[in-house]
Amino acid sequence: FQMRVWFLKETKSLCTGCGTGCNTVIGSRENRMYRYEPRQNDAVNSCWMCDTGRLDYKWIGRDDRLAKLRGPKGDITWPSALQEISGHLAKAAEGSVAIVASARQTNEELFLLNKLAKRYKALTDSVPRKGEADHLLVAGDRNPNTTGAQLTGITTKRVGSRLAAIAKGIVSGKITTLIVFGEDVTQHGIDATLLGTLKLLIVSDILPNATTKKADYLLPGCAHAEKRGTFTNVKGRVQKFTKALEPPGDAMPEWEVLHELVHAATGLDGFNSIEGLFNQMAGE
Repeated sequence: FQMRVWFLKETKSLCTGCGTGCNTVIGSRENRMYRYEPRQNDAVNSCWMCDTGRLDYKWIGRDDRLAKLRGPKGDITWPSALQEISGHLAKAAEGSVAIVASARQTNEELFLLNKLAKRYKALTDSVPRKGEADHLLVAGDRNPNTTGAQLTGITTKRVGSRLAAIAKGIVSGKITTLIVFGEDVTQHGIDATLLGTLKLLIVSDILPNATTKKADYLLPGCAHAEKRGTFTNVKGRVQKFTKALEPPGDAMPEWEVLHELVHAATGLDGFNSIEGLFNQMAGE
């Protein structure tokens, strides 16, 4: 026993364990998550969710969460980090930038990452995750937003098919700047030694890994329970989730970080909320 149910704040959310996008309710108190339960949606998961999804939340409160913003010289503020990154990107030669964006990022974040990619003629991709489907609740696609990554142009129908080309570009010296959101690329063909040859490595993630250790700029991100946004499930249904918890330390919703970088690179603006960003994305 940890907490009486009537003390919990309930927040509508989504399961991120696979591409089904089961609707959920987060039960939290004093910025700690205690319950993760299915929420009725007859078009998606009825009133059910799988055992794996129901138990897949404890990583959100792990003690080793990335919570400190880091630059090449150590501690840095968000305004300084974003200004420096924008300055570096402005000097990047066309085709010298690549982006690996997780299909666990939101539609809004992937939309903004694709704006950066278009500006710098960057090669982009996501990492595929496959498992066994049960044809009831569990999808074979273990990413919650592969469809979103495809629709925003970050990846293709063959998810991960461009990762080898990104690695090859780094080896040849053509790609000198790599932007990674939500993935440990050392597990997917771009090892730590190869990362060490880059002029600039910008990484945003939630938990530490071999890629975050090599980052020139480490931008701590938010779990889905700590921000708002949308995912597109395997059936093409766009679903929104809301914020239940405050992120730790310096962590900031990735869409806010990317908005600043895209604004500096392209001048794109006109929104100051997730709703404004969604409307702009929908309009395109």
